[in-house]
Amino acid sequence: MKVDLHLHSTASDGSFSPKQIVQLALLKKMKAIALTDHDTIDGLYEAKQEAEKWGIEFVPGIEFSTYWKNYEVHILGYFLNLEDSNFITTIQELKILREERNKKIIQLLQNYGIILDMTSLEKQYPKQSIGRVHIAKEIIKNGYVKDMQEAFSKYLAQGGLAYVPKEGLSPHKAIQILKENAAFSSLAHPKFISKNENEILQLIEELKEVGLDAIEANYAGFKSYEIRKYRSWAKKYNLFITGGSDFHGTNRKNVEIGMQGLDYSQFNKFRR
Repeated sequence: MKVDLHLHSTASDGSFSPKQIVQLALLKKMKAIALTDHDTIDGLYEAKQEAEKWGIEFVPGIEFSTYWKNYEVHILGYFLNLEDSNFITTIQELKILREERNKKIIQLLQNYGIILDMTSLEKQYPKQSIGRVHIAKEIIKNGYVKDMQEAFSKYLAQGGLAYVPKEGLSPHKAIQILKENAAFSSLAHPKFISKNENEILQLIEELKEVGLDAIEANYAGFKSYEIRKYRSWAKKYNLFITGGSDFHGTNRKNVEIGMQGLDYSQFNKFRR
């Protein structure tokens, strides 16, 4: 795979900086990449500059965390117009919601004897979008749990003692925002939305009506038969196929840049 359209940096919950992401992509001989940090565009300028330096085609992207029924749904956006003031305002509003959520999580953790300081976290992770991964690292460092998996399962994931649901967008609204930005939208890793495939198909039908462009059928961790299934869904609804590794560096084990993605010919069908 020469195109990886699902990468995360320290601008959200990855372990490598945007610049390092591009350098790793260069080592993997990628032809094109997209940086898709969660609900933020903070790393895009740094990554774009580094990609231009090395001749890698760079797609400015984002991964919106949204909610539909009781499910978390991720919407990928590509070819963002970073000069769009309305879009920038939306991102700033999401940042405020994320900061409020962090404070609530830290307050809940105090009920279980886990004392963390938000100011200290911000000093430790400058220029990063603080979220649950950073909180988990502090919980581990202070000896409350042994690893990231325990931090999330016990405290931070849905059902955990300090879980706080995100406030924010519906997937329909996220697609509307991307449409207004003249960007391209894709439903990320559909497998993880629900165990009920009929519900996922219902969602795809709804999102198609508001302008969904693609389904992320090629995804690291998907089995061959799953990839074939999601490709067939894309064909059924006349949607493009996107793909990527969902690389998070050391924060997601056994996943490498380019492990999954697209051939350039597939990418070329919708590139801008």
